[in-house]
Amino acid sequence: MSRILDISVSREGENKIVVKLFGELDQMSLKELRDDLSANRAEEASLLIFDLEEVDFIASAGLAIFAWYADCFKKRGLGQKLKIINCSEGVFRVFHLTMLDEVIDVSSAENKTA
Repeated sequence: MSRILDISVSREGENKIVVKLFGELDQMSLKELRDDLSANRAEEASLLIFDLEEVDFIASAGLAIFAWYADCFKKRGLGQKLKIINCSEGVFRVFHLTMLDEVIDVSSAENKTA
């Protein structure tokens, strides 16, 4: 991989979007991720899933994207759901330490559920 983060966005049906990330999510890669999500109109999804199985590192700045979608979905009140799946132990720990796992459905790679 030449970039710090590779992004794969796929639609499953009309209202489900799965975003698979590969590499490192930090301040340097955040803009590219935001641009890809915006281009795919992720804020309109009824179910938005981020698969972090291939994420090696996540900085606190990288968490901002998940917090933004969680807040956006809550404010809209349309029953939209956000899930973070397949986190490594280290990545899951970042969600836990920042308490984002209390407002976002986050699961570790050990508890694979989609």
